Amino acid sequence: MTRLLLALALIPLPVMAETDPPMTPEAFEAFVQGRTFDTHDQTGSYGVETFLPGRKAIWRDANQCMEGTWRVQGDQICFDYQGDPTSYCWTYHDRGDWLMAWLDGDRGTDPIMLYPADEVVTCDGYFGV
Repeated sequence: MTRLLLALALIPLPVMAETDPPMTPEAFEAFVQGRTFDTHDQTGSYGVETFLPGRKAIWRDANQCMEGTWRVQGDQICFDYQGDPTSYCWTYHDRGDWLMAWLDGDRGTDPIMLYPADEVVTCDGYFGV
């Protein structure tokens, strides 16, 4: 299943993807709350994130596990993680059962894709790789 999703992610996106509006904060929250998503870019899967009530999130990849919160800034959803001074802001776009997002809403860059995952991310016992 993961290979199929990765193969689909590499297919060029339709023109519609360049013109559809970002999700509203309410739609984003309803879509992600209580769920976990595998995050992919053009090179493959690179992290996983669980979205908790109260606009909280836990991000984990091979190098780090961070707890944080998300907030609205204009039409972007911005993430602030404990111990990281950088805010990461994205525009999210509904693709049915998955999401596509652009960093800082810049469609001139490669998007990321978020696919539903079964696991729940925690930082308990996390040692990294």
